[in-house]
Amino acid sequence: MEKAVCFTNENGQVLHGILHLPDDPATMRGAGLLWLSAGQKVRQGAWRMNVAIARRLAAKGVPTLRFDYRGIGDSEGEPRHGEMVMDLYGFIQNGGFRGDAIAAAQFLTAQTGIKSLVLGGLCGGAITGLFAAATLPNVFGHVVVDLPVTISSSSRQRYLEDHAAELLHSRPGETDTVIALYLKKLTDLTAWRRLLSGESDYSLLLEAARIKSRTQVDRLLPRLPPRARAGVERLLRGVLPPVEPESPPIPVDAALAAQMKVSGEVKNDLVEEVFQQALARGQRVRFVNSSSYHPTFMGYFGNTALRGDEASLNARGIELTLVPDTNHIFSLEHSQRALFEAIEAMVAMAT
Repeated sequence: MEKAVCFTNENGQVLHGILHLPDDPATMRGAGLLWLSAGQKVRQGAWRMNVAIARRLAAKGVPTLRFDYRGIGDSEGEPRHGEMVMDLYGFIQNGGFRGDAIAAAQFLTAQTGIKSLVLGGLCGGAITGLFAAATLPNVFGHVVVDLPVTISSSSRQRYLEDHAAELLHSRPGETDTVIALYLKKLTDLTAWRRLLSGESDYSLLLEAARIKSRTQVDRLLPRLPPRARAGVERLLRGVLPPVEPESPPIPVDAALAAQMKVSGEVKNDLVEEVFQQALARGQRVRFVNSSSYHPTFMGYFGNTALRGDEASLNARGIELTLVPDTNHIFSLEHSQRALFEAIEAMVAMAT
């Protein structure tokens, strides 16, 4: 059962969302899920991720709420879609929607009577949940997907537009952005002169196109019979090899940190602070990383905050799942399955 709901945040602004409940109230479990939007996207999420998660969990007896933050989608508040998107990301990475998430968690608890709560979300939703959990009494754990560990800004975005090679090499999952930057040059007479004179190097565009093509192929391969899939993979081995994440990930050293600061992106120290607060309150944290984002996560956060082997991390209430051959929005079928499994496992522990 799904119903439109609304509630107010600490500023008295009305926030709109969808509450998903099991069809049979007798099957409702004692734990609920608050699935938080990434930020700019409304409560449906990329590829309707949030809808799919909420419906899947409600069918298993887990009440689930998804909603629009203030100024986003249907919710009241000063509209935020018109501002520089990277500045909006920076606002979220500093806990800007923390109050909205707290109001949503309190509403979900009051409406359903659940005893424990799991918070989760992709990117901005992941960090918003960690910020909110610092004052919520009934949070059992978190499912944080591609947790943003740096601070974004419009200056960083402008830097990447001028240094597309750095964007592709640091985040292979952003091939669409690189391709768009090149397509933009089609209307630039200076770019055409550089091309015709042999001054431009378009090898980066070819590499972006290769990664994009392989991503599309990987989306189709699971649908083929095993024998056909093996045949296609043999044919592509030399022409279109699988996209490998940068490995091994390394900590950010002083020189790289200085370079990234100049370009507008630095490590977000607040991430580790709210993460440690969650652990101190006895909350479990399940990290789920896409292969495209994992190197950034480890370089700026994981190699320092997640030291230790798997057993020692589990003893502290920490799990880390790396999903191979995955883009940032987990749109591929195998990555969706991994995401669903991680959420369901956390909720099962909370029940």
